[in-house]
Amino acid sequence: MKLSQQLLHQIHQHLEASYPNEGCGVMLGQKGMVTEVISADNQRNDSARNRYLIDPLIYLKIEREADKRGLQVLGIYHSHPDVAARPSQFDLDHAWPDFSYLIISVVKGKAVESNSWRLRDDRSAFDQEAVELSA
Repeated sequence: MKLSQQLLHQIHQHLEASYPNEGCGVMLGQKGMVTEVISADNQRNDSARNRYLIDPLIYLKIEREADKRGLQVLGIYHSHPDVAARPSQFDLDHAWPDFSYLIISVVKGKAVESNSWRLRDDRSAFDQEAVELSA
């Protein structure tokens, strides 16, 4: 996955502002290059500190708008407050194939680690993918 330093900074700002809850959003682009990020409100009321939910209707709207503009949803980003930027069992259970999952560890309100993951075809686990940052 490739994205600019500016977009990563934008993601970090959004997720730091969401702390102590998980923040989330959608990454758009083409051919593995993220060109736009769209922040989403975490719709979880019961466990927003360690779970996120993007409203399905909002997600559908984002996907349709992206398609009209010749873009694809490349993946989802979200934070893990005060824990490592590694997928949880909940993440594994709810992941979609062919998406990148950019997880940001936000410790005491500050983004400290960013890792991207892709779900294996057999849905058994995630594999870490390289994140290439551009200027």
